[in-house]
Amino acid sequence: MANTHHVPCTPPPGDEGASMHPCDDTYCGPFPESEPEVKAVANFLRKHKKHIRAYLSFHAYAQMLLYPYSYKYATIPNFSCVESAAYKAVNALRSAYGIRYRYGPASSTLYVSSGSSMDWAYKNGIPYTFAFELRDTGHFGFLLPEVLIKPTCTETMLAVKNIAMHLLKKCP
Repeated sequence: MANTHHVPCTPPPGDEGASMHPCDDTYCGPFPESEPEVKAVANFLRKHKKHIRAYLSFHAYAQMLLYPYSYKYATIPNFSCVESAAYKAVNALRSAYGIRYRYGPASSTLYVSSGSSMDWAYKNGIPYTFAFELRDTGHFGFLLPEVLIKPTCTETMLAVKNIAMHLLKKCP
């Protein structure tokens, strides 16, 4: 999960999961919110955070559904609800084409990474944040064949709907 969002690096740049080198996959940018698109999204989330209960981000690739934290090994306070939502979402996703996704905290399920938008949103008061790492597991990598795009969208939408329904019904 490369840091392409350039939110503030947590921990500071140069710590585990963040790089100050522009050619690295984990480059955290020249400064927080350095890209106009990122700044616009961050401003929108800050302005409306009292009305936003969930934040989802989508990446390629690894077939995982991740939740905080990315930047450290620690359990979030609302772990049980988030874990339950992730479990049900990956089962809904698998029901479409049998594709299996792993799920769990990003730091232990994938690797420690600083500056993820998911952690940023969570730390800024959005209680339910997730990051999808979509198909595949490395055979095609970032060059997913066109024939797999629609099935990936279909199964992912099942997971997204399942997360929304779970949060509405089961989580405060």
